[in-house]
Amino acid sequence: MPMKPEYNLGELISVLRTDIVELVNTKLELLKLETLEKTSKLGSFMIYGLIVMNLVFFALLFAFIALGFLIGDWIHSTAGGFAVVTLIYLMILAILFACRKSILTGFQNLFLKELDPSLEDEIRYEEREETLLSARAKQCSRIYPKNAGQKHQH
Repeated sequence: MPMKPEYNLGELISVLRTDIVELVNTKLELLKLETLEKTSKLGSFMIYGLIVMNLVFFALLFAFIALGFLIGDWIHSTAGGFAVVTLIYLMILAILFACRKSILTGFQNLFLKELDPSLEDEIRYEEREETLLSARAKQCSRIYPKNAGQKHQH
């Protein structure tokens, strides 16, 4: 004996529509809460980073001032001591400038890991691949100098 349906087609579509609207609203609420959570984590991470950076800045500042006076005592010239410290700062600045790409990539990856921890394995893989690719590129540049691939013109 055939079973009698509990709903007619109109009621079924109405129930289905209501369920879909509830699902969409629930998904939007979840997205909003996840975004709020990630934003608050990133904000707290940045505030913590700023506090640490300020403390490190002042610790290094006073350490370099003390180093300036110490070197000044050794060479019997306070101005000379601070000139040496200035040269140290300039060398550090040159190193930071030379390594800016890897430093910026590191900070970018740090923020990405903080925003989405599921990216950590992917970022680690990309960093390893980039390191391998740059090592291979250096090997290839030694083996095949830039002009080696060009034909000699007579």
